[in-house]
Amino acid sequence: MKLGNIEVDFSFTDADCLERLENATKKVKEKANQEEKEELSLSEAIRKECKILDDFFDEIFGEGTAKKIFKGKKDLQEHMKLFTDIMNAKIETTKSAQNLYDTLENKAKYMPNREMRRNNRRKR
Repeated sequence: MKLGNIEVDFSFTDADCLERLENATKKVKEKANQEEKEELSLSEAIRKECKILDDFFDEIFGEGTAKKIFKGKKDLQEHMKLFTDIMNAKIETTKSAQNLYDTLENKAKYMPNREMRRNNRRKR
């Protein structure tokens, strides 16, 4: 998967990768909720938000990933864009996987059992 300007080993259909993403997303929400209670200057708030997202990227894709992507910059817009891209990709992949699963489930439901077909042929 291409992440910013680097290539990372990640798949939205791999259970282990998805679990890391889910856990990291929960942590982002928890940390963001804690931060809302603090009174900070705008620059301090941006740095904290970027740190939360840096931790998110490092937890999912490996230590040092955020530093490679953002090169130490604390630009909230860049961080949020990449975070949003990842969340959107997860949503799209989840929809595709669900559609595939539904299609397979319907085919299995209406596909006669091979064993039953054989038995019916033998009875004739």
